[in-house]
Amino acid sequence: MSRKRWIWIGVLVAALVVIGAGAWASRGQVAYANIATGYAAKMTCSCLHVSGRPLESCLADFPEDARNNITISENGDVVRASVLFGAISSEAKYEQEFGCSIVN
Repeated sequence: MSRKRWIWIGVLVAALVVIGAGAWASRGQVAYANIATGYAAKMTCSCLHVSGRPLESCLADFPEDARNNITISENGDVVRASVLFGAISSEAKYEQEFGCSIVN
């Protein structure tokens, strides 16, 4: 094999190692985002449908940095919380007599 080909193989291997290390290092943050979106969806659903408060009042319960990083949307009895432009999201659904529960 030529020297140029070995250089390209080395660059490719190094890039794969960096990408793999980045994915490994961020696994905890992805798990945290899944938990946070589930919590936000369930709490907002309960706030809206069980407590009967308006959405703005419910969002005020979250810390300011959370309000800036999470998107909450409501569609009837379903509340969706997402981060990273919808890449990580959770939904909670209100059922009369049972309250709200996470559906995904």
